[in-house]
Amino acid sequence: MGKKRFFDDRLKYLSFIQNTGEKKAISEKIYPYIRNLTQNKSYLRILDAGTGDGTIKSNIIKSFHRYHPYTSLLITGKEISYEDLKNTLEKMPDRFVEHPNLLITMTNVKFSELGLIESSKKIKNKKIKEFNLILKSDNSFDFNDQISGISLGNFIKKNWGIKIDSKGKTSYSNPCIIRIYRKDNERHLKQFLKNDYKNNNYDLIIASQAYRAASSVKAKVNNVIGPLMRLLNKSGKLLITHSSGGDSIQKVLKLAFKDKEAFPNNAKDITEYLKDNHFGENNIYSFSKPSCYFFKFKKAPDQTVTELFGHNTDAKWANILYVGQIPERDIMELEKNPRLQNKIKKTIESFREIQFKNELFCITKKR
Repeated sequence: MGKKRFFDDRLKYLSFIQNTGEKKAISEKIYPYIRNLTQNKSYLRILDAGTGDGTIKSNIIKSFHRYHPYTSLLITGKEISYEDLKNTLEKMPDRFVEHPNLLITMTNVKFSELGLIESSKKIKNKKIKEFNLILKSDNSFDFNDQISGISLGNFIKKNWGIKIDSKGKTSYSNPCIIRIYRKDNERHLKQFLKNDYKNNNYDLIIASQAYRAASSVKAKVNNVIGPLMRLLNKSGKLLITHSSGGDSIQKVLKLAFKDKEAFPNNAKDITEYLKDNHFGENNIYSFSKPSCYFFKFKKAPDQTVTELFGHNTDAKWANILYVGQIPERDIMELEKNPRLQNKIKKTIESFREIQFKNELFCITKKR
């Protein structure tokens, strides 16, 4: 059994998305970019480079239909987690009713391999496992029945596994690709099923929390941002958003772990690094000025406690640990110090609200 990484803990992840408004805040930042996509193409390609539970991907499709109701949408989601793949697929039946001219692709490969998954037979000598689900009928009930059916379920169970090495790095057991589309729109989408378009590049890529906040700028660029930049179409945009703490968050984390910096670099550091370290023809990219946005720990009605994750000081503390991506070993060490734990509790209770801060910036391929 490999080492367990902090952010692989399902309960901590679910607690964070249940108790905070991050998914809504991120989605609202994406909508203007969806609206401003070109109106001069018969199809547009979008990549969600880490779907999580599928909330943002579902919201992307909703907003796409709002602004581009007659344009074919080819949307790819990258997700290695078996649980998040299931959660994402469960949100898709209604989207096929709202926007019939839709091709949803899911894959579990690495960022550097996304450009290969739709045109190759093998990745690193591993055969790509493919599954095409052609939806019949015209209503979400039947679509849900087919998406949650035995055939796709068996494919996922057999192939969508993960491996964790001795260093705690996660990888797939098999490179996989799943395509889902409506039978009655096959004539519009057929050309894309055989990868019969000019390239594998995207008009918009969303990278939301795609790397660890504590990683170095070089690691973030080499492992995530650089490979995604290379997947942009001309005028395509890579929209990147990540955690950057917030006053209340950083005050608590500094009190608890005084020698640790949870957010050692920011968006400005990343863009400056990109300008100084060329990735191909670096002058073909432009970089937006980073901006910040905030979301809060949700206040329960009448101070009630939610059934699953709670809504008290302990829940706030768990969410602060999650957004700071604090390793389990550091948490266990802290638990040996009751006096410090009490100080942390009092500090959290002294805040009228817990507010989280994210940064957002955009990279555009100019030509």
